[in-house]
Amino acid sequence: MKTSEIRKKFIKFFESKGHVNLASSSLVPHNDNTLLFTNAGMVPFKDNFTGKANPKDKRAVTIQKCVRAGGKHNDLENVGFTARHHTFFEMLGNFSFGDYFKKEAISFAWEFLTKTLNIPKDKLYVTVHNTDQESADIWHEQEKIPRDRIFFRDDKDNFWEMGEVGPCGPCSEIFYDHGEEYTDPKADTSKCILDDENRYVEVWNLVFMQYEKYKEGKEIKRKALPKPSVDTGAGLERLAAVMQSVYNNFDTDGFQSIIKKIETISKKNYVDHPQMMRVVADHARSTSLLLSDGVLPSNEGRGYVLRRIIRRAVRYLDLLDVKETHFYQLVDAVFDSLSDNYTDLRANQQFVEKYLRLEEDSFRKTLASGLKLLNKEIENLKNNKLEILSGESVFTLYDTHGFPVDLTEMILSEHHLKADISEFNKKMEEQKKRSKADGDFSSDSKDLTPFYEIFEKNGATKFVGYESLESSSNLLKSISIGDKQCLVFNQTPFYAEGGGQLGDIGEIYQGNTLVAKVLDTKKLVENIFAHYVEIIKPVEEGKEYSLKVDKENRDLTKSNHTATHLLQAALIEVLGNHIKQAGSSVGPERLRFDFTHPEQVTKDQLKEVEKIINTQINKKISVHPKTMKKDEAMKLGAMALFGEKYGDIVRVIDIPNFSVELCGGTHVSNTSEISYFKILNEGSLSTGVRRIEALTNKGAFDLVSTKVSQLEELELELNTKGDKLFEKIKKMKEEISAANKEIKSLKDKIQTLNAKDMFDSVTTLSDGTKYTYIQAGPEDDIRKLGDLFMDKYPKGLVSITSSKGDKCMILIKTFDGNNSIDCSKILREIVTPFGGKGGGKKFMAQGSAPSSSLKNISSQLDGFSI
Repeated sequence: MKTSEIRKKFIKFFESKGHVNLASSSLVPHNDNTLLFTNAGMVPFKDNFTGKANPKDKRAVTIQKCVRAGGKHNDLENVGFTARHHTFFEMLGNFSFGDYFKKEAISFAWEFLTKTLNIPKDKLYVTVHNTDQESADIWHEQEKIPRDRIFFRDDKDNFWEMGEVGPCGPCSEIFYDHGEEYTDPKADTSKCILDDENRYVEVWNLVFMQYEKYKEGKEIKRKALPKPSVDTGAGLERLAAVMQSVYNNFDTDGFQSIIKKIETISKKNYVDHPQMMRVVADHARSTSLLLSDGVLPSNEGRGYVLRRIIRRAVRYLDLLDVKETHFYQLVDAVFDSLSDNYTDLRANQQFVEKYLRLEEDSFRKTLASGLKLLNKEIENLKNNKLEILSGESVFTLYDTHGFPVDLTEMILSEHHLKADISEFNKKMEEQKKRSKADGDFSSDSKDLTPFYEIFEKNGATKFVGYESLESSSNLLKSISIGDKQCLVFNQTPFYAEGGGQLGDIGEIYQGNTLVAKVLDTKKLVENIFAHYVEIIKPVEEGKEYSLKVDKENRDLTKSNHTATHLLQAALIEVLGNHIKQAGSSVGPERLRFDFTHPEQVTKDQLKEVEKIINTQINKKISVHPKTMKKDEAMKLGAMALFGEKYGDIVRVIDIPNFSVELCGGTHVSNTSEISYFKILNEGSLSTGVRRIEALTNKGAFDLVSTKVSQLEELELELNTKGDKLFEKIKKMKEEISAANKEIKSLKDKIQTLNAKDMFDSVTTLSDGTKYTYIQAGPEDDIRKLGDLFMDKYPKGLVSITSSKGDKCMILIKTFDGNNSIDCSKILREIVTPFGGKGGGKKFMAQGSAPSSSLKNISSQLDGFSI
């Protein structure tokens, strides 16, 4: 049975049991900063289990994209070494939100496995938590499972937790017996035969969600959930192995098309290199899906995990003798195997391929040099009978050659060696290159309970701000959050921050009396609008108030928001279809738009973008907001925000014949209201992500007016007008440049003459090396002085300091081949105690330290000896 058929049968079965089929959520958890990635099918329903949300549908079925490559659930190191671990996998799940519980969950699982999939019952075994006699009895009495095929296990095996905090509960697992030929002779099965994980494989996990873990201060506590629920998960890849009569997940149809492509690229056979090809195939899936869901490679958080996976895959391709950039060529095979269920993948293929290629190109530039250095270090360790690579060497590989630490550790482990991670961490802290490898994904400290209670009691806040800037509203609750006060009404014209658009500001009245100023508007929980206010006069819950949005602020914000839609469409037209929105900020004063693009946008391209947008503004095009089903919007070609979660019904902003986007923000009714568009700047935000800041309307006109005034002043100052002004400025720059060259030449001559006196005091070290210490002036070029000394004393050693302001510069230089001196080591030993830094090579190093340390450093260098 093909993997695609298993998907269809699973959905069809649970729909027949009253479950609503919901699409997979993004791999980036929505509004949840406690997780790096969606790591299980239940993650999108976290609030449903805790009781914070009250779902319309009490039963759901999903096939959820999952990644386990960071945090509590991390399978990265096991990939390729086992038959069943993956960084990306698909989780089949059926859920009950306070509806059915153990009896029904057990019945559904057993029926699907033994009747729908026809898996023989004598191939299946069951486990339950050692406190859960109820589930054991249900398995035996309801499903007729013999007692000797039901095993009790402790928290380690049969208590499921999403993470450090969140829903949790005891679970019951179903295992498949792959057969006696897969018995692990080393497995200790004295307590339970299922401890032989080679032979017996978990294919289904029924989690009975009864508790929630939460943080109180530094302590993790647990409380009972208001309504016990069910979260069941089955790994699609494992079920596919069972249904296709293979032992290894990588031998199923979901992987084999990718592996065949790897065989073509590497010109090698899978049977000869199974482990390497499995790693590459797995990593091709996870990296392609993460990129498609909006995660971009970076040096922190999710982006860093993605970068690690890509570089790990490239290293294995290198072991397969693939020396050119080829990893991106696997994307097509990955999407072939998945796009029937995740229909948006193909739309992102060009983008995913582009970024994988960019990332691989970047890493390959340093891969060879890094491997050369690491292999040399490994050789030195073996020659000296050592087993641990220094943290400094690990840091050099990371900082200079882009080697993630786990890649270095993996290569070392192949030679039965280890890395000094403690020392590496100290180096990381000293250099402050990254505050945290996996970012800060701690729990949100705000207590949002009052907002959830409002939702439970009154439902969602009704937003009337598309139609009107004023409303008469009932005050439901006044809530303090820290030192801020929030008001929640039954309805509001105030737009809450979202989709990159800042929240509205304005005023609240009771009759004609101003009672509060609205400073910001946010949605702290879904569909509940919180108005951050400055209280002028006391307000009372249950009373009616007049809410008035600041019209000028809203109009300017609308102008900038519609302009971002025009900007994205124009960028796609000028630069290509790989352009994706990677973030934005839209307020009354300016707009900021982040987008995916691998290189700087040229001045000519920016001019073309501006021209296209202003043309659309001058065309006076009517802007049409529409509400429709998401599928219908996608068929119209509507663009969605990368990684954003949308409901079944979406709002679409249509600028006919130019732009169609899903967007819940506020917009102008006609492009002419934008008046004028002007780009302020364009620059790099991170690798592969660019940022444009721009102005519209009043802000753009004010900028142009200021620039014209400045130009007029410049013309007056230089007594030149029009085109001749630029010719004059160009000529003045050439004259200044020539004068600076002449000044530098004179300085060099003076320095050369002065150097003769500086070099008079030379001592001979014990090895015969000529040495001197020079305390140069603040304007002296210490590198030039170093070269002059070496010209005079080819077998010499020189130390030079120069102090300017609060910084002291230090240079230590000797001749190539001087094996008794390590300039870089000497420099670090001297400057580090004073909080200085520096580096270089064995024969020349340069660094800096606070000027206050000059006296101490000078005394050490002046009295230097071997």
